[in-house]
Amino acid sequence: MNNDAFSLLVEQQAKDEYYTPVELMYGKTPGTFLSPFDYSKYLDFIDSNDLSYITKLPLKTFNYKSIYYCLGADLISILHSYFSLVPNDDDFRNRFSKTFIESRIFSEIEGTLNVENVPTTRRRLRELLVDNVPVKDRNDLIIKNMKEAIDFVHELPAFTKDNLFKLYKILSNGCLDKENELKPGDYYRFDSVEISHYKGCPVSLIDECMDSLFNFVNDSLNDKNNDIYFLTILPHICHYYVLYIHPYFDYNGRTARMVSYWVYLLTGIESFPPIISEAINKKKNKYYKALENSRDSHNDITYFLKYILNISCDYIATYQNLEYIESMAKQKGYTLTETELNYMKRIMISYEGKFSYGDFLKMANIEITKQGALKILNHFIDVGFLKEVESKSNAKLFDINKNSLLLLLKRFGVRHSKGEI
Repeated sequence: MNNDAFSLLVEQQAKDEYYTPVELMYGKTPGTFLSPFDYSKYLDFIDSNDLSYITKLPLKTFNYKSIYYCLGADLISILHSYFSLVPNDDDFRNRFSKTFIESRIFSEIEGTLNVENVPTTRRRLRELLVDNVPVKDRNDLIIKNMKEAIDFVHELPAFTKDNLFKLYKILSNGCLDKENELKPGDYYRFDSVEISHYKGCPVSLIDECMDSLFNFVNDSLNDKNNDIYFLTILPHICHYYVLYIHPYFDYNGRTARMVSYWVYLLTGIESFPPIISEAINKKKNKYYKALENSRDSHNDITYFLKYILNISCDYIATYQNLEYIESMAKQKGYTLTETELNYMKRIMISYEGKFSYGDFLKMANIEITKQGALKILNHFIDVGFLKEVESKSNAKLFDINKNSLLLLLKRFGVRHSKGEI
């Protein structure tokens, strides 16, 4: 293929669907087949040319010329869905009180730990964060550090090298193995790292690259011409970039997700915050695949942005549904506990169709008897959240009662009034 064909392919994707590397090389749509050789040339073409649909970011790279994304129909459609789901009214802002935020942060800590396979339970989280019981092991310390880090970014410190170092020290305090500790006086790692089959930034370039991130974020926050779409994706660009540079030996993922939340707070956008690790935890394979697609396509972060925005929509709809279910239950005379609401949330986030009590135990990540699980699920039928469905076997199956929800996701098999997600 020649450059004209590559240019037409970029335009086609921008106006229609943005294909993954696999879809491009193996032809999701007739006419889009690229050999691995042509695909490599296609990426070189994007990397070396200024194209109307491609936004290249002023961030330093160490293996390709740029980091970029395509603000085409695909990404714009997801952004529209995101903003259609975020309630833009005083009632929502009033509900977004300290208690409301703390509830979501509680779930975020749990989700972040699960993403990185740190074993914990919701009960233990509550003991440590609410009851302030003494720390007894490293896992407990990780939880305490996470809460302290969230408190730190809530103070809205400037996004600087020194403050990022403070954040990292808070997150990793007392939790690093000796070989993963930084040298005294160093801000970043002093040796190379490899993550899966990807190399982190060479040590000699980390300072320069991270300085480009601080400049980019602060310039973006001070630029009055940046619209809400750009400010919405800015935290997620930072999320990807910290993972890409991998400035530390350990705790890069946790730091990247906290940086994303920090930058969101600094934007001052009054929308739903990107504290979505609990949603990532339920779809970890898709999270890592989105990162892989972006790395394999020479830092085309369109794939990562699409993934993050899609699960953001999922997350927003889930929490609005929970509030709606709780309100409807009260009208029927039921008062739902925080634990019950958490189970409902897990069902909605993990939902892929009708399920058994055993599936519910996996969704909720709990170990209770069959009788105990069925008692919870039958109660959810009484409340109206679930319904019993026919089964070809003797096993009792359940499904979400779509009529009990305010917003419906595409994977629920129906559309909601604000568009399909």
